[in-house]
Amino acid sequence: MYKCMDCGNIEKFIGNVHESGLAYIYQDLNAKNNDTLSWIYLLSDKKWSYTSRPYRCYYCGSKNIRKLKAS
Repeated sequence: MYKCMDCGNIEKFIGNVHESGLAYIYQDLNAKNNDTLSWIYLLSDKKWSYTSRPYRCYYCGSKNIRKLKAS
């Protein structure tokens, strides 16, 4: 859990997420616009993992973000 130290936001941030794990990947052409591709993936095992790093607060734009300890 993260918290913006300037406005107190704990719900929404802008940042990066990296995911890893075995997945089924599907590619499909958009039916309305033949030059647009859409991608869908489904997790195929329980070894999926992720890391996240908020860059700034969604509401006030501050980069003063602190990771809170899990309770």
